[in-house]
Amino acid sequence: MKMVIFDFDGVLVDTLSVCFSIISEVNENLSLEEYKSYFEGNINDAVKRGGTLKSFRPNYFDYYENRTRELKIPQELKKLLKELSSSYTLVIVSSTRTSTIKNILDREHASSYFTDIFGNEIHNSKVVKNKMLLKKYKILPENAVYVTDTTGDILEARECEIKSIAVTLGFHEEKRLQKYNYLFFFQK
Repeated sequence: MKMVIFDFDGVLVDTLSVCFSIISEVNENLSLEEYKSYFEGNINDAVKRGGTLKSFRPNYFDYYENRTRELKIPQELKKLLKELSSSYTLVIVSSTRTSTIKNILDREHASSYFTDIFGNEIHNSKVVKNKMLLKKYKILPENAVYVTDTTGDILEARECEIKSIAVTLGFHEEKRLQKYNYLFFFQK
């Protein structure tokens, strides 16, 4: 193993309630359960398809950044990231804006643990971003692992032949994640 790829929302910072509250402001009839279901695939694709989820709020990431100012990376997780970063290349692949992730990492004194952040403005597809990272660092898929809290990310990692570590710290609960093949399972 050479590279550990982390999702951001729901893995490094618990943002489910923040994200849902922002989305609910422009999608009034959207239930939390339905919102979570959109992460069984790529959330950007779900927005394009329409349905109950009509759109993101204009300036979504500005609202997101304002509402996540108080959120913290758990201390135990920061210790783990520090330890992992001494042996592995740590990167973030997320559907959140890179600058917002960087701001949170800087505030939490965790930026130095990550060598790269590929946010939503790099590309909407995590498949594309994962492949870009593997190519950039000249790492084979079997030498990387993706840490995530959603089945959609597991599927996108699998499409790149990257194994996943599923965590129940964020958007998807154990029952939903159990439908998919993953390496390991952390619980709250």
